[in-house]
Amino acid sequence: MFALCEHPPVQIVIVASALKVLRRVQPKKAQDILAAIRRVAADPRAKNNNLKPLTGIRNGFRIRVGDWRVSFTLDHAAQAMDVFEIAPRGGAYR
Repeated sequence: MFALCEHPPVQIVIVASALKVLRRVQPKKAQDILAAIRRVAADPRAKNNNLKPLTGIRNGFRIRVGDWRVSFTLDHAAQAMDVFEIAPRGGAYR
C-alpha cells in the first residue's frame, strides 16, 4: 500500500551564489544537502524536516545538514522554494 503525497510539487530555485558554494563542497556533502532540499520541497510540512523559521525574513526558513545550513524562502501560494544561502554553520546568518 502506498500513500500519495497530497502536496503539489514545489519548484526549487537555487541562486547563483548558493550554487557556487554547493559546487565547491565535497561531493558527498553536496549530495546530502541536495537530498535535504528535495525532501523539504516534497513535503514542506513534514515534522522531521528540521525546519526553523528565520527572523526578519518573510517565509524564511533554514534546514541543518550536519555542519551546514541551508537558508531559503518558501512560498506556498506560488509553490516555489528559493534557496538563497548555503553556508557552514559558522558562516551562516551573517
